[in-house]
Amino acid sequence: MIGKNAELEAKSLRVQKLIERIENGAIKIPEFQRGYVWRHQQVIELLESISNNFPIGSLLLWEASNNEKLRSTRNISGINLPNLPDNHPVQYCLDGQQRISTLFGVFWEHTNNETNSQYNPDRDVFEVYYDLIDNCFIHNNNSPIDRNRFFYLRNLLNQDRLIDDLMTYYSDDREKANKVKELSSKFLNYEVPIIQISNRTINEVGVIFERINNTGIKLNTMDLMTAWTWDENFHLREEIDELLDQLYECYSFELDNSLILQISSAIINNSTSTQMILSTESSVFKNHWSKICESIKLAIDYITTNLLCKSSKFLPRKQLICGISYFYYHNPKPTAKQLDSLGAWFWISSFNRNYDGGRTTQKMDSDLTNIKKIIAGEKATKIENLKLTDDHLKKAVFSINNSLTRSFLLLQAQNHPIDLISGLKINIGDVLSNYNRSEFHHVFPDSFLKRNNVNKKDDRYKLLNFCFLSSSSNKKISSKAPTIYFNDLIEKNKITDILNSNMLPTETSIYSGDHYLSFIKKRSRITINAIENMIKGK
Repeated sequence: MIGKNAELEAKSLRVQKLIERIENGAIKIPEFQRGYVWRHQQVIELLESISNNFPIGSLLLWEASNNEKLRSTRNISGINLPNLPDNHPVQYCLDGQQRISTLFGVFWEHTNNETNSQYNPDRDVFEVYYDLIDNCFIHNNNSPIDRNRFFYLRNLLNQDRLIDDLMTYYSDDREKANKVKELSSKFLNYEVPIIQISNRTINEVGVIFERINNTGIKLNTMDLMTAWTWDENFHLREEIDELLDQLYECYSFELDNSLILQISSAIINNSTSTQMILSTESSVFKNHWSKICESIKLAIDYITTNLLCKSSKFLPRKQLICGISYFYYHNPKPTAKQLDSLGAWFWISSFNRNYDGGRTTQKMDSDLTNIKKIIAGEKATKIENLKLTDDHLKKAVFSINNSLTRSFLLLQAQNHPIDLISGLKINIGDVLSNYNRSEFHHVFPDSFLKRNNVNKKDDRYKLLNFCFLSSSSNKKISSKAPTIYFNDLIEKNKITDILNSNMLPTETSIYSGDHYLSFIKKRSRITINAIENMIKGK
């Protein structure tokens, strides 16, 4: 046996003893654990395993020292249980929550003392009986139950209730009484393997949890922050969730809590690293929170209004919000010159694909340095050059999951494109707030290119071959060659305006001759010129 100060100790607990420890508040679930998710069949299978003396796997418990105790925990099975005094050790279940929640939910004597929580399981999942005729476990389906046939498991481990049931229902049926006694003995004597961790920090526990969790769910920074910085007067996760709801409702921006933490740390600590986030006290978040929220809202308002990005789905990279939020936190009333430089920084960062290829934290922190320079009056073009080339653009393939595609679509949106066929301005707000693949179409139709021996899909789906186009106009074009639909369907007196608004070459000979490669080459140059004009002198 390993000594009591060991960091890792293997032991076992009988089911009844495990239930008693949970009931006393000695075992809790960290807030970063997910809720109870088992269904009826999984509950039955666990009970069957124990009754057959099969292994059910070990539980992993972390015994925290007093200064490492978590400030935010949940009770097993969603049942309101006491908290131990501060000087008593508490064990947190890192692995095995579903199993111990099931055992406690099924066998705990009381059934009504529940807390109100999103993590609460459906209590019906714990209402289990043992069929003494068919020798199997079943759930009560809310119909009247024949207690002479079905034994209520909640009474199995309580000797007083067990004897009471034996006398009431099975005094005249020795076979059933013996089955109940045998079942009780199996559960009373079953030992659950326990691995207990002690003398570990919250960060170390986070790594352990991530590596052993058999659901494949990783423990993220928000999970650790919730458990470590919880304050009864300031619930960080709830505050962030409320902000995320507001951003979605007001701007159609669907962000995640990790990004909000990074933005907050950028503002508070001038760093987005996980280490800096975890070192931030709850009180510091609380003191800055109102202004952080306002800065994020100003940032997204700028993105939706000035850049016409009406949904987070079209933002080249969500990390760009961090730099813009930092800008507004330290500069809530920017000058026109500062806004011009901020816009140029956005386009340069987007088309240079600064966030492709990893090392996100370092890049976000680098952005903070650049944003400080912009606030100080420096031009974005003096901080970083545009690296996009004709070759990059001509090889790029259309994919909404690709940052270059989203940058290209946003750039087109700045020109307020006109539908090729209807001649009406495209409602960019609708298209970019509700992504619809049918609103983006080939200029040189896919079927036309196939007929002309452009065999590789990547060649037909070049990014530069796409523009905004309504589904109704696309149906009219169908698989027609450009030489046909440009002549028959596009209004001649509007054609130059239509082509310019879509950043398409205005040399009609390209379309009348169906010159696809010339089209790609010309449009690449038009695109780069458009970007350079957007950032020139800013």
